[in-house]
Amino acid sequence: MDEAPHSLLRRRWRSRFIAVRRGLIAEPRGYLVGALVTAFTTTLAFNLAAHAALAHVMLIYLLGAVLVATRYGAAVSGFTIAASALCFDYFNIPPVFAFALPDAHSVLTLGGMLLTAVVVCVLLHRLRHQRTAARASEARTLALCELSLDLSEVSRIDELPRVAERHLALLFGPYARVLLRGPGGELAASTGSSVARELAQRAVAGRELAMLVVDEGVLAFQPIASGREPLGVIGVTLAPAEPAHEHEQRVLLAACADRIAVAIDRLALGAAAHRAHVEVEAERLRNELLSAMSHDLKTPLASILTAGTTLLSPNERADGVRRELLETIVEETERLNRLVTNLLSVTRLESGRVHLNKTPEALDDLVYGVLSRLSGRLEGRSVDIEVPGELPFVLMDPVLVDQVLVNLIENVLRYTPQGSPLGIRLLASEREVMLEVADRGPGIAREERERVFEKFYRGREARQKDGGSGLGLTICRAVARAHGGRIRIHPREGGGTLVEFALPASGASVAHRISDFPDQLGVHA
Repeated sequence: MDEAPHSLLRRRWRSRFIAVRRGLIAEPRGYLVGALVTAFTTTLAFNLAAHAALAHVMLIYLLGAVLVATRYGAAVSGFTIAASALCFDYFNIPPVFAFALPDAHSVLTLGGMLLTAVVVCVLLHRLRHQRTAARASEARTLALCELSLDLSEVSRIDELPRVAERHLALLFGPYARVLLRGPGGELAASTGSSVARELAQRAVAGRELAMLVVDEGVLAFQPIASGREPLGVIGVTLAPAEPAHEHEQRVLLAACADRIAVAIDRLALGAAAHRAHVEVEAERLRNELLSAMSHDLKTPLASILTAGTTLLSPNERADGVRRELLETIVEETERLNRLVTNLLSVTRLESGRVHLNKTPEALDDLVYGVLSRLSGRLEGRSVDIEVPGELPFVLMDPVLVDQVLVNLIENVLRYTPQGSPLGIRLLASEREVMLEVADRGPGIAREERERVFEKFYRGREARQKDGGSGLGLTICRAVARAHGGRIRIHPREGGGTLVEFALPASGASVAHRISDFPDQLGVHA
């Protein structure tokens, strides 16, 4: 507490004086009701006095006083009791129409009435006070529950002050600030005046409630603490009140600070758990990458090394053998280059740092180019191509889409029997251009049609030493999503697999026809 003792004492006496004054003059309507009830009970008792005993008449006055006490405070109840006692003495106790108590019986009757009325009114007043306290406690509990519920839905730390300030303004008034400490320990936002900033810094440094009397009431800053480190501070303006009510306000403010501290801890733990999960996932992918690449890179390197060592041998070799060794070096080098390219591509695409160099391209031209480059590996297979007469241009990155086409055709070569046919069909609509690659291989099981797009996952039909790394379809899906397209796998009628790769059309169209593609590939339009 940063307030001087004499200032605090003066403020408490002032709040008590205000409470007494409110109790005396803040209920003029209550005094009027008390007077009217007393007049009514007096009239009723005076008319029934000839037909009832004095004790029965007294009950009429008691009933009126109790009814007033159930609605108004102690001041109005005391006024009604005093007025009822005077009227009872003046109109009902002999001698009538005079303030006199001629015998002990009359004194006891009036005293009993006063005592009974006072006891009943005091009990009713306590009951009303307890009911008011219970309702206030229920309201505070409900407010804290709503605060906790809204804070539990906050997902980012920068949203927390706004949500908390909205609830604090409903509880304490329009001035409500939630200031969190930054990485350097400074408060993250301005508190307004220099006095408020200094008071907030004191609350954070001292880790206790700091208060100061101002024109609007009491400026209070409650630290938000969790463990040993203060997390921030709550600033509100408390209205002048009785000491008991002031204590309730402090308890409510401390409870709000505790709820906010719990929310901050939850967000911190969530962020730490997310970082830990990301680190574990990165480590797992790193291990899988090393495991997959160590095998896939070792095989072509061993072939290249063997072929190179043989070529360097001093023994004479026939030209045919030398040519085969050189072809092995070239093929394995291309295979190694594809593995490295796929690895770099999947890393760039999933990191979100890839920049698409989009240009309007004809998708069928890319297909013919890929088939031309893979013509040697396509020998012995029948390749059926279906291209519509009018095919829209596609706004795409030709390098990435070319890599998709290579991966799709290589999958057919890798997972289908030697000599089985390959079907390629291009379809066009107003919104997209779709490429279908169909084969007559063993097919892909239903439960694996989504998993094959995961990194390093290879289907059950994959052979261990077929040169695949489990990255081809992952790259295909990443490229499709980057272009706003899609890729799907379906079973083919009669056996095999059908892969759909669709990209958005650019709107322009151009006429295409089948060119003089090499007949030795067995291409049929």
